[in-house]
Amino acid sequence: MLAAELTPAELTPAEQAVADAVPRGWKADLRAGDPAADSPARADSWGPERVVRADVLAGLLLAEYAGPADKPALRLAGARITGRLHLGFAEVGFPVTFEECAFDQPPDLYQARTRFLSFADSRLPGLVASNLQVEGNLRLNGCHVTGEARLHGARVTGNLTLSGARLDHPGGVAINGEQLDVGGDLRAEDGFACHGEIVLTAARIGSAVRLDGARLRAPGGLAFGGSNLDVQVGLFARRMEVDGEVRLRHARVGGPLTLRGSRLRNPGGLAVRGGGLNAEGGLFLSLVEAEGMVRLEAAKIGRTLGLDGALLRHPGGVALAGDGLAVDGSLLAREGMTAEGEISLCDASVTGSAHFEGARLANPGGAALSANGITVGKMLKLCDGFSARGRIRLTNAQIGSRLCFDDATLETPGGEALTCWRLETRELALRTAEPVVGTVDLRYARIGVLRDSPAVWPGELCMDGLAYEVLEPVLPAAERLRWLRRDPDGYLPNAYEQLAGMYRRLGSDADARDTLLASQQRRRATLPWYARFWGHLQDVTVGYGFRPLRAAAWLAALLAVGTVVFTRVEPPALKPGEAPHFNPFVYTLDLLLPIIDFGQERAYNPGGATQWLAYGLIAAGWVLATTIAAGLTRSLRRA
Repeated sequence: MLAAELTPAELTPAEQAVADAVPRGWKADLRAGDPAADSPARADSWGPERVVRADVLAGLLLAEYAGPADKPALRLAGARITGRLHLGFAEVGFPVTFEECAFDQPPDLYQARTRFLSFADSRLPGLVASNLQVEGNLRLNGCHVTGEARLHGARVTGNLTLSGARLDHPGGVAINGEQLDVGGDLRAEDGFACHGEIVLTAARIGSAVRLDGARLRAPGGLAFGGSNLDVQVGLFARRMEVDGEVRLRHARVGGPLTLRGSRLRNPGGLAVRGGGLNAEGGLFLSLVEAEGMVRLEAAKIGRTLGLDGALLRHPGGVALAGDGLAVDGSLLAREGMTAEGEISLCDASVTGSAHFEGARLANPGGAALSANGITVGKMLKLCDGFSARGRIRLTNAQIGSRLCFDDATLETPGGEALTCWRLETRELALRTAEPVVGTVDLRYARIGVLRDSPAVWPGELCMDGLAYEVLEPVLPAAERLRWLRRDPDGYLPNAYEQLAGMYRRLGSDADARDTLLASQQRRRATLPWYARFWGHLQDVTVGYGFRPLRAAAWLAALLAVGTVVFTRVEPPALKPGEAPHFNPFVYTLDLLLPIIDFGQERAYNPGGATQWLAYGLIAAGWVLATTIAAGLTRSLRRA
């Protein structure tokens, strides 16, 4: 029953007990029954009655069992294994279980094959199990491993369990699981703690990775390395505490990836490196506290990217780098989500809505939110208590339905608080909680409805090339002209044209005329002195053609003056007896109208003061005619 080189005489009582138990699959329990004394941490104090040589175990595991009652299994509890357990390239055709055992040297299972393998609650100075194949579960739950656990290329058809385990290899790799293949779950929860690096590069997990409540420590290094990791069902790491980097570059998770409530610390470095990550069931960072950058550049997120209540700290740097991020669903960053540092979402895309209600972004002197080129299928909501100390950049952004800043607070003293250059959206709501501190740039933006409030108009508003369909509320032109005058670039003709066009579309022709008149009046200040004089003349007489009744008033006034004067002082006729009967009203009208000839002006020749009055009326008539013609031409050109 034993291998040829083993004889009963060579075995200690403990080893004999194990040898008797293996063929029947019985449990060989060498524990004393005192939980404290039976702890593998006190194995150095155990007596010879609990010592089993590794060579003896290897012989038992490699022996052939062919008896009619044989159902072999190694079920060993409370033993101290001395020497090195060499099972490299071996095939063990039955289950192997160690419980609360202590190994003096790392077991060697390189390229070995077995059906079931457990080291539950045992103490190991390391484990050599590269390319190990287990047709069943590999259990390391409750273990205390003080060296490297090498699982490079290992294959486990069932579950790999590390729950409750403690791995201590500071400054080195605690678990090397590159290209590890697990058919079921990888469980490392319920008090799992690791001081050292966990490397799962290019590993494949057939079900889920479960790290709920885990404690990972690799200060300044790689706490969890999952680059190119492939997880079929989901990665669950809630309430996890990490000191070091979590790396998920180009990893794929077939279901949800959640770090909800976790604390991630890697100050001055990367808390999460997830460039190229593909989380098909969503990425949930709600209530996460991250000290260091969270990098999600070019990541693909299905359903939801959740940041509700998260605290992201990377002061003076980028707290969340999501350039090129693609979310096939919603982005949720509500419920007091806080970022100390820049949130960068340049060229990102969100097919649904992006919600930042109540979020607090702070990056004084820099950009609080950089989302140039972002595409949002529905709404982008930066409202309802949202605050930003630092610039918000939305250059070339495309928002499907609504961009909302209602009840928001934006502060960038002395700089641009909001940049929406070439923004496209159906609706922009700018009814902030208080006036924006800093400049708002809407140049060349294309907006359907722009909603604002005079009470919170920003101090400076750049509007060159801004296009909109409707302004709400629809205010009289006199109030909206105050809005236009907030542009720091001064007079911009197209801004007045745009406002006048809106009034015309709404059927408010009077407001449209007032707007265009104000445009000409502001333009006048940009002209040389002689052009300004002519402009003043057109303004006073006919309001640049937008006030034709002014010309009628001037004409009526001059006509009345001339009629009164020439009634009292009738000018002498040039040819007495041939002149028509003198009519002071018609005579004055003949002087004022340069084109129409009633015959009175040619028949009478005033003298003295009345002669100068006649000259003045003739000049005034020409001026009125010229300005009326110029004004009408301008009006017709804009009609």
